[in-house]
Amino acid sequence: MATKVYDELEIELEDGSVLNLKPLPIKGLRKFMEVVAKIGQDDLQTETAAMDVFLEAAVVCLKSLDPKKYADSTVEDIEDILTVPTMMKILEIAGGLKSADPNLLGAALNGEI
Repeated sequence: MATKVYDELEIELEDGSVLNLKPLPIKGLRKFMEVVAKIGQDDLQTETAAMDVFLEAAVVCLKSLDPKKYADSTVEDIEDILTVPTMMKILEIAGGLKSADPNLLGAALNGEI
């Protein structure tokens, strides 16, 4: 039997559905990194803008983790099924974005992530 080199985690979203979290494959991770790289750009210097980037990154994760369910999803589609802690857990597990700072939005804007 093969050994997985990563842990998986099941989380429940606000609509009651269950999502199996695991690291993104390289293709999905590249898309995720492109989105996260937007944080800190001159036109994205507010917490609201950073939150929009995190939501966009969460959409990338959801599309990769469950393409049948989330293939056509947008930020607006997922805002009702995610809380901030849930979103940050998705970004941490799937995208490798560490959320050790309790004020991650502020940390992102200061270039700390």
